[in-house]
Amino acid sequence: MSPATEQWEEVLRSRFALGEGTPAVRAAAAFSAESGFFAAAGREGEDGHRHFHAPTGPEGRPPGTATPEPPYLAELEALWTDGEESGRTLRLAETAWHRESLERITDAVTGTDLDLVLLRDGARSMWAVRTRRGICVFALVDGDTAAHSDEARSLTLDFDSFLVGQGY
Repeated sequence: MSPATEQWEEVLRSRFALGEGTPAVRAAAAFSAESGFFAAAGREGEDGHRHFHAPTGPEGRPPGTATPEPPYLAELEALWTDGEESGRTLRLAETAWHRESLERITDAVTGTDLDLVLLRDGARSMWAVRTRRGICVFALVDGDTAAHSDEARSLTLDFDSFLVGQGY
């Protein structure tokens, strides 16, 4: 693991430590088109990577692809595109996440434009936010309560503000 990856995973773990009681987020991850999911952390020491991996075929590539581009890049790019909500799906860790909503918002702290997506798999949900520089943050909600979903949304935006503040 590279020193940069270790640093980002430590930042993600520290976000979990700030919460009181049982955090609303089960796992969180940071993603870039160049590196894929380069940092992930889970609640209470759980391996967060297991929630965000993509299925791979021979030579570590997504099944049916000839180039070693990051897995599911086309699916991920489609999440940020306006259009029919039901046509947007992202496959992570053997789960098909369907986009429920897409919001274009401005970060209150940095003034940066962000894309915020709510993904669902049945009663489970996950928030994803993307900066204009292409860095994405994912937060898997623990449980299906509205309060947990709201708290996870806040954590996702908070971490994204941190990334923007760091120049990403």
